[in-house]
Amino acid sequence: MTEPATDEGVRAAVLRAATRLIGERGVDGMTMRQVAEASGVSTGTVNYHFRNKRGLVLAAIDGAGISPSVSDTSSALGRIEALLSTFVLEDEERRAWWRFWVEATAQATRDPDLRARQQARMEAQRREVEELVGLGIRAGELRPDLDPALLAEPLLALAHGLVLLQVTSPEAVTVRRAADALAGSLRELAAR
Repeated sequence: MTEPATDEGVRAAVLRAATRLIGERGVDGMTMRQVAEASGVSTGTVNYHFRNKRGLVLAAIDGAGISPSVSDTSSALGRIEALLSTFVLEDEERRAWWRFWVEATAQATRDPDLRARQQARMEAQRREVEELVGLGIRAGELRPDLDPALLAEPLLALAHGLVLLQVTSPEAVTVRRAADALAGSLRELAAR
């Protein structure tokens, strides 16, 4: 078995494999041996980097994420659109990542450490959206009557709900409806 050349490469390969396997089989259904085989390293190497399955799952949650492709970082509205686009499951890589996230979230309902990590990530995301909405209001891109603190959570709840819909009904029409719903929400927020 040929292992990636650097420690960073090993960790990245193992985390990618763990994320995919958790999405396919759930946290309880994934084994360290499966992760080792899928990432092209030995089980001992996986254990060396993550100690045990719990350490691997926690590292996968901490390192998980989809980076929005932001072409116009000067626009708060463009940054919000890019962030919300990560909730549209238009390719297999994004769909696989969200399956992982749903499985990790389900496991977090039974595991206080995972729950705390998920809550911290959700809070960071809420603060990011709140900040972007505030920037959009100040820049005149979003309606001045909006309250960023009151808007961020429902907007993210809509986006997460649409992810669940797409994960359970992955047809192209569902993905299109999710994209349209998010775009419609942004149109409602935009300054006229």
